[in-house]
Amino acid sequence: MTTAAALAARLRAMPDDDLVALVAARRLPGAALAAHGPSAVADFFDLADALRTPDVIDRALARLPRATLAALQHPADADHAALAPAVALGLTDGAELDDAVAARLAEHPELRPDDAPRPGGPTPVPQDVDRVRGVAAETAFATLTSLAELVRAVAADEVHELAKGGIGAPLARHLGERAAADPVRVPDLLALLAETALVDPTSPTWTVTDDGRGWLVAPWPLRWVELVVRWRATLSDPVVEVLALAADDWRGLDALGRWAYPGGAEWLPAELVRSAGTAEALGITVDGVVTATGRVLFAARTTDDAPAIDHAAADLPSTVPGVYLQNDLTVIAPGPLEPADDAALRTVADVEAPGLASRYRISEDSVRRALLEGYDGAAVLDTLGRLSAADVPQPVRYLVEQVSARAGSIVVDRAAERGSVVRGPAEQLDLVSVDAELRSLAWARRSPTVLVSPYPPSSVVSALEDQRYPAVLAPAARVADAAGPPVRRRTARTPEEQARELVERLRTATRRGDQEPAQEWMGRQIDLAVRGKVAVRVVVRMPDGTEAPFTIVPTSVSGGRIRGRDTHADVERTLPLSLVVAVEHVA
Repeated sequence: MTTAAALAARLRAMPDDDLVALVAARRLPGAALAAHGPSAVADFFDLADALRTPDVIDRALARLPRATLAALQHPADADHAALAPAVALGLTDGAELDDAVAARLAEHPELRPDDAPRPGGPTPVPQDVDRVRGVAAETAFATLTSLAELVRAVAADEVHELAKGGIGAPLARHLGERAAADPVRVPDLLALLAETALVDPTSPTWTVTDDGRGWLVAPWPLRWVELVVRWRATLSDPVVEVLALAADDWRGLDALGRWAYPGGAEWLPAELVRSAGTAEALGITVDGVVTATGRVLFAARTTDDAPAIDHAAADLPSTVPGVYLQNDLTVIAPGPLEPADDAALRTVADVEAPGLASRYRISEDSVRRALLEGYDGAAVLDTLGRLSAADVPQPVRYLVEQVSARAGSIVVDRAAERGSVVRGPAEQLDLVSVDAELRSLAWARRSPTVLVSPYPPSSVVSALEDQRYPAVLAPAARVADAAGPPVRRRTARTPEEQARELVERLRTATRRGDQEPAQEWMGRQIDLAVRGKVAVRVVVRMPDGTEAPFTIVPTSVSGGRIRGRDTHADVERTLPLSLVVAVEHVA
């Protein structure tokens, strides 16, 4: 058996990266990871003590696979590969079991697995391969469509969390309508986007990552492959192992998980259920059985995996080359558009019904938005003409020409001191100045073509746009308006970040201690031996300069002396701490 002192010495000798991984994996309480406080870890002995508490050990044992738990029964004779997960977690040194770990194993007989055979899977069910491929592709396409709409909602600053975390029911309903998804599924879809790093949830209002922007315009097959690859990378090792054991039939994951991880009853079933549900939504499985395409996608490790892309392209519905512009200003896409074409169409039209066959609408607002983004009337018509399967209808041309003729005729700029200056044609400013909906802006007329308001340019232009006036921000006002207050960021750190900060503090304390005599380190080792009532080998420098070893069970350390029973001579000894040159663990 090994003790806290032996564990502290082993932790001290570990490379930093290995130690960070160990601390993060053991999930110590926040009070132990804190920089200050009565429970804060201040040195390697504190860390050893924290790792040997019953709750922390139980959590570590619960995540060990069956083979490792079996190897812990006799670590000295066990296969090194089977024992490796326990060594990485500091539960054993590879030869001896920590005595605190042994005590917890004795308390939990379920963690001493027997030779029970692996449970058999459910009875195979014959499947129509073509039907299954179609169902999987249809499900995957619907999920990809909903996720893309949610990414766009994030880009539009529509996704924000409540103070207590999560999103509110009204927002879930709004996002569900936008994404053509059940509002109940919206939180899970958003969580998938966050886990796969397509969006960043670390501020109250979520943002889209660079990867998310790239994914949004990637071709459909690449979208599917990339999403599956990113999702698989988020799965924990136990989940991946159980899925590998299940092969192509994921219907019996619960029983298989209980067998593979005997201590995982409190956490593994929930992870397996969630993973199986996501796999179904991503078209990897149908009714719990992995499809041929799903097998290839799940095996892919990179987003440019050629076989995976080929399988995805073969299963997904083909894209259509063009859309149909209607006289009533609607746009009908009879099938999925290439994402790049869809993005181009969205610059000049609003999507009304996303899906396999989408419907868009061209409106005065959508055309004005395109003009504000840098298009002119000709560019808007060119975009529509390129995407249309026929000529652009006259009503569409008329709307674009009418809106572009008025676009930007009202310019909102900063005033010299504060507020805004609005310039435009006299007849338009006449309407603005008497508009009851804009009375709150407290207009003052400087001249027939100039209005002023005490409110900032961003507020003024938003109010004008809401009332459908063709207002734009002047470049100088746009730059100044962008300089808003910094976004509040969360202070929460990942377990890895907390672990690295702790390791850095421990290394700093160790370097400081290395500049002084090693008495403090040896004193802590002896303190632990006193508390644990275990034997240590103490090497003492004698008056003649020689060194003599004594194996004692120390009973106290005080007044600069160690008192304890010599296990060989069976006598009580008192040794000066100042003459102790080494303290060694006794196996």
